Amino acid sequence: MKRNLKKLVATALMFGFIGSWTGRLVAFPEVIANRDSSVSVVLGGAYLLFAGKFGGDVSKKEIESQRDLAVDGCAKGSRIFKYTLVVNKGGQSSTYQSSSNVLTSEMHSKLKSLSAGDYFEFSQIKAYLPNGKDVVEVSAKKYYVI
Repeated sequence: MKRNLKKLVATALMFGFIGSWTGRLVAFPEVIANRDSSVSVVLGGAYLLFAGKFGGDVSKKEIESQRDLAVDGCAKGSRIFKYTLVVNKGGQSSTYQSSSNVLTSEMHSKLKSLSAGDYFEFSQIKAYLPNGKDVVEVSAKKYYVI
């Protein structure tokens, strides 16, 4: 009887210990407060790099030297093939679309004309994996001109 009681107590403690951890087994996403004080959740996966950055502040000099978009967070050699660019200059929005990873001359000149306080963002971004067939969606954040 004592032996059965010890086994019962040990089993109850083990299940209690395991049960206390089941709610914690879910991966907690990294939470980052972005520039406009709202909260965004980063879950991983492919993300856009412009001027070597994943959103945030970008200088005019960095914009002038940047002609293409890169993707990171997925297979090396992946290439962006489609995106939409929304540029907000002095409160006026302009939208551009591309089917390449290179900025068009119109996009590049519009980005170069931005002043401190203006911003732009890329959306609806798709990239091919290195095999050239499989497609992934790419996440991005806003870029603010400083």
